[in-house]
Amino acid sequence: MTIRSLRAAMSFLTVLPVANADGSSGERLGRAYFPAIGALIGLAAGATFAVLSALTSPLLAAACAVAFLCVLTGAIHLDGLADTADGLLGGGDPSRRLEVMRDPRLGTFGVTAIVVVLLLDVAALSSMSPARGLAALVVGGALSRLATLSVIAFVPYVRTSGLGVAAWDARHRGLDLVLGSATALVAGAIDWRRALLALPFVGLTAIAVAGLARRRLGGATGDVCGATAELCQLAVLLVFAVR
Repeated sequence: MTIRSLRAAMSFLTVLPVANADGSSGERLGRAYFPAIGALIGLAAGATFAVLSALTSPLLAAACAVAFLCVLTGAIHLDGLADTADGLLGGGDPSRRLEVMRDPRLGTFGVTAIVVVLLLDVAALSSMSPARGLAALVVGGALSRLATLSVIAFVPYVRTSGLGVAAWDARHRGLDLVLGSATALVAGAIDWRRALLALPFVGLTAIAVAGLARRRLGGATGDVCGATAELCQLAVLLVFAVR
């Protein structure tokens, strides 16, 4: 069951063709392994940044690393960020906001959110040395997915269908959160001082996103989790960028 859940998490969070043979979503989408997969994604992007920093400029290396993140994840979190920005920052009642978030077309808030976050990601990463950039991406990948797991654990799901139904399964919620936290702790050891400094900023970011979603929607959706992942990862990169 562990392997099935790990494959489910990898399949859900990346574009890698590792889904379970029967096409099932695994146990709760493998949510306990979200931080582990996030750390691996960050490691791959960090290696890209380190190699290209030695061959090109820091700015180009950072842009390529961020682009690699988008490709490897299928831009799933960026899509959630855009939909969340359109839904939560626009007008209307909760049902109207949910309808806007399901609309595949992007609005002004969504486009702006994507542009601003990507620009800040690249700017923060380009200011780091290759070693610090790699550490930042590993820690950011783990802590941002731990934040997503926390939203799933503590904020109710407001839709009646979708992948979120499997992710928000109440079974073993505490155990999954403990396992995810332990994984994030291991990933944070790569640069534990900056990881510890980044942790409260990640927590505040997740609380802010979840609080806004609860006030505007009555709870969270998969898009809100995507926005949480993107913004918490940015929070980590900004902390690591401080000299």
